[in-house]
Amino acid sequence: MKGGHWFTLGIVAFLLLMFAVEYILPKSFVWRPTFAHEDEQPFGCALFDSLLRVSLPSGYALSRKTFYQLNREDSLNRRGVLVIAESLMLSDLDVASLLSMAERGDKIMLVSTMYNQALEDTLGFSCRPYFFSTVAFKHYINSQREKDSLRWIGDTAVYSPRTFYAYPNLCASYFKSCDSLPLRKLAKKGYWEENEVRRTDSLRKVTDEYLVAWARPWGKGEVILVSTPLLFTNYGILDGGNADYVFRLLSQMDGLPLVRTEAYTRETVEVGAQGSPFRYLLAHKPLRWALYLTMLTIVLFMLFTAKRRQRVIPVMEKPENKSLEFVKLIGTLYYQRQDHADLLRKKFTYFTEALRREIQVNIAEGEDGEESSAKIARKTGMDAERIKRLITEVQAIIHERRGVSAEETQRLIDKMNEIIAHI
Repeated sequence: MKGGHWFTLGIVAFLLLMFAVEYILPKSFVWRPTFAHEDEQPFGCALFDSLLRVSLPSGYALSRKTFYQLNREDSLNRRGVLVIAESLMLSDLDVASLLSMAERGDKIMLVSTMYNQALEDTLGFSCRPYFFSTVAFKHYINSQREKDSLRWIGDTAVYSPRTFYAYPNLCASYFKSCDSLPLRKLAKKGYWEENEVRRTDSLRKVTDEYLVAWARPWGKGEVILVSTPLLFTNYGILDGGNADYVFRLLSQMDGLPLVRTEAYTRETVEVGAQGSPFRYLLAHKPLRWALYLTMLTIVLFMLFTAKRRQRVIPVMEKPENKSLEFVKLIGTLYYQRQDHADLLRKKFTYFTEALRREIQVNIAEGEDGEESSAKIARKTGMDAERIKRLITEVQAIIHERRGVSAEETQRLIDKMNEIIAHI
């Protein structure tokens, strides 16, 4: 197997190992309040919404419309509208719209630990805000201290009085300055003396109580305010018997179809402000998985195409023989210059080199002409006298540097070629 294949196999094995480790490791929870309908973390509302879908006989729906949009949407059919948010900062238009809906007979339930000044001034109340801290919440749980109590005081003809218990971090906010209003009190939070041991409610002494849920009549409908939004989350529903407390509050809708709008949660506001398409994709499970698969495909494509590829082998053409073209070029040059003596000198140089290489006769070193001619004659079978005359004639022309005609040059070159051919 090639080295690139081993590298790819190693990467794939490493990814599979990491997926297996992540799958086996215990899942860590994110203790951040989102109140989102698809969030299955402790402070999401996936469990809360699923329970309401199967529990409310008149119907339950989710929406992201504002009070202004809901107010313009329907003016005939009555319904309940639920808003759950950590901080509910409504605009003047939103406040006017929700009051208009309540005037017509709608039930509006606002669940938050903080309200804006416009709503407080209009309904005549104030709320003690509370900022949830994950660190403080975990510290309180680890200290094994007792929970605070939430005492149900509304609709005693329908519900028997009951006390619910929750960690102070989940119900720290409460309402103030609303005792003089025409309202229905629903639930109070009690502070108990910490040095007492709880056995039954009758043995406990309440040091103070604060209102945490109440309803204000408005026109034909009501505005219901609740200061414990974290009890409407997955964790709050599963914490002891607090699900009963939540459903007692929802029963104040008098059986109307319920719509929970997420227009005022932090995630929805951020999406509306930033308008990122990725937030929209991540908010829907099918689109979220499509995005994950696309990213995984891109990563795999990068891994498989990152290996070294062999360069394309260029087409090598057969080299052309330029020797004949070179000979023609040189011949044309000498023909144009009419320098026959120089051409004869170069040919004689090649002739003497051929004799030296083939028969070891060096006529250029001044050897005896008769002896050299005799050696050449014995080797070629030609007449020694003719060979001697040729060599002497050519040497004379070269040494005297005299001119020579083309015909004479051709004759002498042919004779030298004849000797070379007989060797």
